[in-house]
Amino acid sequence: MTTINERAQAGMGNPEWQQNWTLDGLQLYGEIMELSTQKIWLCQQSFTPEQYDALQLPDGFIKSGSGYASHDAAFFRRPPNAEQDAPLETLDVDGRVFSQVAVPGEVEPDFIIENNGLLLLKVHKHHSVMFAKGRTLEILSMGDGRDYVPQITDASGLPGIKAGAERVLLEGWYIREVTLAEDLFVDVPFPARVCFFSSGHSFHGPVKLAI
Repeated sequence: MTTINERAQAGMGNPEWQQNWTLDGLQLYGEIMELSTQKIWLCQQSFTPEQYDALQLPDGFIKSGSGYASHDAAFFRRPPNAEQDAPLETLDVDGRVFSQVAVPGEVEPDFIIENNGLLLLKVHKHHSVMFAKGRTLEILSMGDGRDYVPQITDASGLPGIKAGAERVLLEGWYIREVTLAEDLFVDVPFPARVCFFSSGHSFHGPVKLAI
């Protein structure tokens, strides 16, 4: 019987590009931001909360957030603004390797934490995710017939987001639960539209799922 990571690497991308893969499962991951460029760098290996808190950064960087992955495996197909698939750029920070995975885009002004308890923004990333068969997922709809798959839970690091806070859906939005009979592979579109609830839940898309 194959493992989740074996199935992911067989169907999602080049297994030799280790810096493009997130394979530690539903664990805590941490990101840092380069202030001069707004580039987001992700450590593809998981942290404990204490390890992320203790991370020592070089000048010009800040901790931009952490959260528990909702996917079982993930692959970044290419650098954020690349025209073809390629290995990601890496950076050594405090004994860990970080990969340059994303650049945040514009925030949608009608959807900010202070107004309605959620944040919607574009994120320039080429992200593919896998959810293992047998799992039950929450799928978000914003009432337009498109789907958003879960990205992280217990997000921290963004202003106004607090794990454990109530998650409030806007009028016409809903969440449905889906139990997977088979592995689900999703190529998140570029740029991604990413939703952060003040509760720390995050979803990304939009996609059309046949489930």
